[in-house]
Amino acid sequence: MDGQMEKEQEQVNTIENPAEQNVPAESKESGAAPLAEEEPKREFLFRYRGWVLGILSLIMLVFEPADLELIMFLIFINIFILAFYLRVKARRVIGEHTRGDIQEADELVTWGAYARLRHPLYVSNAAFGISLIFLHLGLSLRVIPFIVVLVAFEAYLGKLDDRFLEKKFGDEWKIWAQQTPAFFPREFHRSGPMRSAKEAFLADHFTWLWMIMILLLIVVRKIAFMLWA
Repeated sequence: MDGQMEKEQEQVNTIENPAEQNVPAESKESGAAPLAEEEPKREFLFRYRGWVLGILSLIMLVFEPADLELIMFLIFINIFILAFYLRVKARRVIGEHTRGDIQEADELVTWGAYARLRHPLYVSNAAFGISLIFLHLGLSLRVIPFIVVLVAFEAYLGKLDDRFLEKKFGDEWKIWAQQTPAFFPREFHRSGPMRSAKEAFLADHFTWLWMIMILLLIVVRKIAFMLWA
């Protein structure tokens, strides 16, 4: 009789506390509630970094273009080539894409371009932008706010990357960060696996398409201004 009453009481307790049925034994023993797996935090500016740069470009195109002068063109072409070289060097040693909306890293890349500076892609992005700003606005005070906003934005993205990599790789990242500047390259080379320059170039085809589109818009804007001036 007593045994039957105990069984009935256990059934009542099970019905009153159904959540306990799915709690692992380890959690019950420790008394801790099971924790849901956290999704990676998505920074707004990181997720929409391409849109931010696109909007900045469109705002720049609203302004009256400068005359196409030789010195301005030489500044543009030299900075553009430097940015192109740095981006291809960086893409030779990193993954297949750089346009995800979350931060990912299977390993900490510390060789190639990343042995000289921690954020070669963001430096190349800033250099591309500065070259286009000079191409459109020329040597004038109007370039200052655009360059300041662009450099500050790319520097902020670099800080987000540092924060993410430090959290994921810990002491390995700290040692690399102490030896490697964030944005200004040092004279140092460390070998590691890398793909060919052609493969790196083709892997970044969306960036080159975006760059061609902006260049065409700048050229069309200049031609239209000269015809209607």
